[in-house]
Amino acid sequence: MPGKGKCHMSELAQFRLAKLFLWASIFVSMFIGVASVAFAQTVRIAVGTVSIASLPTWVAKDSGYFTREGIQPELIYIRGGPQTISALVGGDVNFAQVYSGPILSSHLTGADTLIVAGLVNQPLFSVVTAPGIDKPEDLRGKKVGISTYGSATDLVLRLALKKWGLKADSEVSILQMRGVPEIFPALVSGSIQAGVLSPPTNMTAVKAGFKELSYLPQLGISFQHTCLATTRRYVDKNRAATLKLLKAYVAAIDRIKTDKPYAKKVLSKYMQTTDPEVLEYSYNAANPVFKSPPYPTLDGIRATLDFLAEKEPKARQAQPKEFVDLSLLEEVEKTNPR
Repeated sequence: MPGKGKCHMSELAQFRLAKLFLWASIFVSMFIGVASVAFAQTVRIAVGTVSIASLPTWVAKDSGYFTREGIQPELIYIRGGPQTISALVGGDVNFAQVYSGPILSSHLTGADTLIVAGLVNQPLFSVVTAPGIDKPEDLRGKKVGISTYGSATDLVLRLALKKWGLKADSEVSILQMRGVPEIFPALVSGSIQAGVLSPPTNMTAVKAGFKELSYLPQLGISFQHTCLATTRRYVDKNRAATLKLLKAYVAAIDRIKTDKPYAKKVLSKYMQTTDPEVLEYSYNAANPVFKSPPYPTLDGIRATLDFLAEKEPKARQAQPKEFVDLSLLEEVEKTNPR
């Protein structure tokens, strides 16, 4: 019996010790988690209106990829490319997710803006038309809505019209509607006969009876759409943080491509829709345009420079490589072999 009691006490002691170890482990894990957040570097990222082009940023945030890299992300929604670049140059934000036009324009006027990644290197838009406009030449004499002059919708429409042999302004009227969300109501009201829409608004328009005349990624246009931009002074002082941020983006894009249900869940949250048809279409439209690693396209930057050269002569002599820093993504690739 004494031996039996001794065994019982030993097992009890072991149980108590295991329990103590468990609580200690939980405490240490909680402390490490709190400490990692406390010591994480806050990075402010400006994003535009809700669009599937923001999916890598949303996934990197919601999946914890930023946090894993020691980055505490702060997403700031700013509407309009020029306003976004002003915030970037002024130091109000550290990175900006924005169309290439405003980045190049600011650089040409002396700002130290810099493209470090190309999140979307194709024109992620559709030209959607009213019934009766069934082919590009039917746009002749019609009014087409864009967001604003000088915007991505403006440039991509002009590139598409050129591809179709139509003259912008003289043969096809281009009207600014202020934003992509405002283009659809103008189409419904009949004040314009066509519009440049991005997912999921283009899908909404098609479901309402309008026609997708052309899904522009299939048109073969070189176009640097959504960039991740910062400033040279920020990279010089925060190169390590920039590399960590880019690692998080690469992980997010890989997740998008391999985990469709999760990507659709994130789209549903940020686009505030549970429509399965819209989510399926949006994912299928977005998935092919995200590249890993997300290098920008120099041909696309050249197209933007040519567009800007109509008003800014310096753009004609500028070289695309002046506006990008590819060494960061190259370093990410070396340290994270695929």
